[in-house]
Amino acid sequence: MTSNNHAQNRALQQDARKWAAFTGTKYTAALRQMSSPLAQGLLGDRVSARRLIATLADHELIGARGGDPALGENGFRSEASWRFNGETDFIDLALITDMLRMFTPSSATATPEVSSYSLKHTAEWFLTPRCSHVSNGQLIWAAAALGLRIAEPDGAGPNLLIGVSEREHDYVRRMVGPGHTRPRAGHYRPAGYADLQTALAQAATGKRITSRWVRPAPVDEVALFHSWLILQADRNDPVGDLANDYSAGVHGSEHRIAHTPDGLLAIFREVPHSPEAYDAVVSAIAEWTRTLPSPQPIRTERIGGDSHHHEGWDAGAGTVERYEYHCPCGDGGIIEEHDNVPGFRKHDVWIDCDRCRAEWRFVPGKSVRQWGLEPIPAGVTT
Repeated sequence: MTSNNHAQNRALQQDARKWAAFTGTKYTAALRQMSSPLAQGLLGDRVSARRLIATLADHELIGARGGDPALGENGFRSEASWRFNGETDFIDLALITDMLRMFTPSSATATPEVSSYSLKHTAEWFLTPRCSHVSNGQLIWAAAALGLRIAEPDGAGPNLLIGVSEREHDYVRRMVGPGHTRPRAGHYRPAGYADLQTALAQAATGKRITSRWVRPAPVDEVALFHSWLILQADRNDPVGDLANDYSAGVHGSEHRIAHTPDGLLAIFREVPHSPEAYDAVVSAIAEWTRTLPSPQPIRTERIGGDSHHHEGWDAGAGTVERYEYHCPCGDGGIIEEHDNVPGFRKHDVWIDCDRCRAEWRFVPGKSVRQWGLEPIPAGVTT
């Protein structure tokens, strides 16, 4: 036996003795829980029973600190006694802790926003069938032991506010909660969401998790167009209305973030919208391009096309290429053609949509293969 395995076994035994004494169960039953694959830490270090017990005693908000218990089964200042079944109570707390680990913790300066009561239901839905009942007290206990920020809301009650990302929690709640509309975009999906689902499935079969999940470092994405559009939400005009609707859609994960104007056009091809809303999109993109010294041309997604062999016209064989792209409004297309046949070489691209021909033009100076679009300035005819 290696010294590392010996240390791990000793830690499990010490935890089992403390948990057995704390819960009034047998040592062997406690050790069985400590040794369960589900309690080995699926998104981090193994949950320590001694840490959990110490949290109830010493935590600055929920700890008894020598007085009466501040946390009970039903929540903060609950008089309901803790219910320990001697079979899964510790495993349940370990699973709840891992569920909380997948969320991004709130910063030290941010006020916690997510209710423990709401989180406890989300934990039940996410962890079922391995842990189908989570009490309000268990959720608060696990959050405190994990070191998440915890605060009292205005008004007395058993629920506390937990310092995890409100938008990430909303995403998970809608993904797993019965009767909820599932998000259409994943920009608020917690970093550990898929990893925890995979680890839960593996641990449930008895497999131990050998690789440790590492929370990815925060990445400050440069999304200048998105940031600019959000700032237009206070305007009292069609672009302001568009920005309001766009902001609400991002917040509710109804659609993805538009990092560029191309992305905004793609969103509007995927969601229902009025003609007036599309007009506001064109106006917003035209206004955005005027703010930049060298705006990036619009390039829409390719939706079809191919290249085929051609026998030629007595001067040799060649190829003919034809590709189709979305037009900005989505009702027509942009056609790009290349006749690579000796004696009949031709390259062309055109907008096959009456509406878009009136609102967009090709950026001059670019080759047919590198085409790009820009809004036609007001008062300019083509």
